[in-house]
Amino acid sequence: MANGLNKTKRRIASIESTEKTTKAMGLIAMVKLKRYLSSYENQSLYSKEYLDLMSHLFAYDQESVSHYGRPNNKAKGTLYLVITSDLGLCGAYNSNIYKFVDRYVKEDDTLAPFGKKGINHFKAINQKNLELDFAKEGSLTDFAYLHELGEAIKEAFNQGKYKRICLIYTHYVNSLKAVPMLFQLLPVQIPMQPWEGEDSVKPEFDSSPKELIHALMGDYLASQLYDRIIESNLSEQSMRRNAMDSANDNADELLDKLRIEYNKARQGAITQEITEVVSGASVEQ
Repeated sequence: MANGLNKTKRRIASIESTEKTTKAMGLIAMVKLKRYLSSYENQSLYSKEYLDLMSHLFAYDQESVSHYGRPNNKAKGTLYLVITSDLGLCGAYNSNIYKFVDRYVKEDDTLAPFGKKGINHFKAINQKNLELDFAKEGSLTDFAYLHELGEAIKEAFNQGKYKRICLIYTHYVNSLKAVPMLFQLLPVQIPMQPWEGEDSVKPEFDSSPKELIHALMGDYLASQLYDRIIESNLSEQSMRRNAMDSANDNADELLDKLRIEYNKARQGAITQEITEVVSGASVEQ
């Protein structure tokens, strides 16, 4: 009986210790969630303005039609940039991305994973055509790095290495839901529309629309990458907070059951001791 009580007591202590950790992680995730939400709301305005600017430039580039608006048909496969996390304990965040990749990526395609979890996963399954030159340790939100990455993506497309270049990230729906999404970086898939109210008179550019497209493409790619990486980080923290909340709820439920079990066993032990004492006194009489 005593061994059973000690075992239950140790389990209760272990769960309480784990719950302290999950509560702390949940609070950290909440703080990061608020920070990324603020960054995402501010960055979304910038990336949307850049998207609108490029759509206007493509709208007035009808004569030459920049190659950034057409796939490299001579190339075989597509390059997929995949955003995953560096840390675990974030629910189904990474596993949802892996399932999404399995649906889209074909044999001739190339994967460029970001985040330690994604790199280790695709290495472990011996993923073919794995591109690790783009990978970076630590935060991906350094805009100087993203500008270099945007230029590298632009150059790879210019050289005809890939038919298309796409980004797989996690779209933040709300605090309870986040889903994997695919965004095509190159060739651009944006609505090509002129400025409102200027259908009859075309605007004058210092350079041709095509030259401006080529000059601004690296910055455009960096802005779109930054926006979606911030959104992925936001989704990761949201899912981690939800996972920690679920862990805390499960721990509380298990603790309630164990405490009831412990109290019943303790009562049984006390009753047994009283019975033994009473029985001993009766024998002596």
